[in-house]
Amino acid sequence: MPESSPRVVLNHLIESCTDGEHGYRHAADLVTDQALKSLFTEMADNRARYAAALVPHAQRFGGPAPASGTAGASVHRRWMDIRNRLSGHDDGTVLAEARRGDAVTVLVFKSALDGVLPATVRDLVERQFTELRTAHEYIDELERTRLIGI
Repeated sequence: MPESSPRVVLNHLIESCTDGEHGYRHAADLVTDQALKSLFTEMADNRARYAAALVPHAQRFGGPAPASGTAGASVHRRWMDIRNRLSGHDDGTVLAEARRGDAVTVLVFKSALDGVLPATVRDLVERQFTELRTAHEYIDELERTRLIGI
């Protein structure tokens, strides 16, 4: 991420969380396995909570509010629909696409932490990044074990 103001960086994090929330809710709608449906709903709720926690920090810096998601994430959700249909509505395919989308959020947070964040929000972003990374590793492992079980 190029040098940006704290507001731009925080907005990018908020948008990424919003994308993740929408993506996981969409994935929950596509899968039939109830455990996956519950997991995706929980992940969506967490992303919404992360975004909500960042908003007041971003607002303190003024400027425009974050967008309610990105065009790239919207395209990814459409791609998820297509792959789901082509796979015969296979939950593993949805899981793989959810993992791919989640990897973007992890990278956005890592990039923000590699840059300069105000001390007032750095601890929050670090905690969220740790939770995101742990959740992503879980999704990664879940996908690997499902592939082995096939």
